Amino acid sequence: MLEVLLKPQSFDDFVDFDDGDEVNEYEWVDGRLVLMPEPTDEHEEILEFLSFMFELQYRRLKLGYSIRKRNALKIPGFKGRRPDIAVIQKPSDRKEGKKRGIRTVPLMVVEIASNNWSTDLVEKQEEYQLLEVPEYWIVDYEGQIPAKYCNRGKGQKVIVLTLVKGEYQSEEYLPGELVPCLTFKEMSLTVDQIINAAE
Repeated sequence: MLEVLLKPQSFDDFVDFDDGDEVNEYEWVDGRLVLMPEPTDEHEEILEFLSFMFELQYRRLKLGYSIRKRNALKIPGFKGRRPDIAVIQKPSDRKEGKKRGIRTVPLMVVEIASNNWSTDLVEKQEEYQLLEVPEYWIVDYEGQIPAKYCNRGKGQKVIVLTLVKGEYQSEEYLPGELVPCLTFKEMSLTVDQIINAAE
């Protein structure tokens, strides 16, 4: 990841940062801006598919949820991430709703692994655990996470982390398997449906 020299002093500075290029998106890590990699078409298809499936669930159940795609999420310390998908409670206060960025704890976060998969697997896992996000998915659609970091070997998978007594418990789901969802218990999605969303 490329690093830029400008250093926001606060989360609000980070949210308001604009380098003049509409394509570039940054995360704020330990007080510095880090350029995010450009996503692939497959990455974007999975993002849109999961966003759509989650929205179907919360609308059907008339839940006060909302989907945020790559919105800035405030992390304790001088950090702000842009999760691919965050499922949040809709703000009840209009003033809160007008603030940019996610300043509450999401119900669920999804990261679609790209060439910076180690950030999703290590740093973001620690940060989302610290934030106490109840459910965190990592979609390894290219099967690029090395076998030594996997319980079930290298290959396409969805890693589901759920918070138990303040720590994430990890389960891996492979093609042909159903992926359980804590946030939307009635939802039925297989690994194949998720990783083949572009087809």
